[in-house]
Amino acid sequence: MTITVENPIKLELTRHFAAPPERVFQAWLEKSWGDWVGPHGVKGEVTVLEPRVGGHYEIIMHVPDGSTLTVGGVYKEIIPPSRIVMSWKWSREDTDTTITLTFKPAGGGTDLTLRHEGFAAAERRDSHNNGWTGSLDKLEAYLRAS
Repeated sequence: MTITVENPIKLELTRHFAAPPERVFQAWLEKSWGDWVGPHGVKGEVTVLEPRVGGHYEIIMHVPDGSTLTVGGVYKEIIPPSRIVMSWKWSREDTDTTITLTFKPAGGGTDLTLRHEGFAAAERRDSHNNGWTGSLDKLEAYLRAS
């Protein structure tokens, strides 16, 4: 007998950016990722960045209270300028989750869809919703300024 258990707890956000897909795509593969990743008030610091399939990344999140959180993962798929798939694992957690980013030309800019899946609990998904919403807000400002 084969039993397949699928974890249905996922988060999906879509945001339009007034920048071409190539530029939005590239922002996820540059050290400047640290300038905009994380919820409002958090400053990211990219300490490892190997933007190739099988390559690793690591980001230290500097929280306003002075604490830090570290997240990292492995790039599983990179298809310029349309798709990035990567694992996402907080140093204090046991399991990886998966992020799939798709970039589609739309209205003279880009529609970015971020799907984050594999959460162990709805509470973890909900906390990531806050983080990703803040990150996409900050990415929009970053793209406007660059």
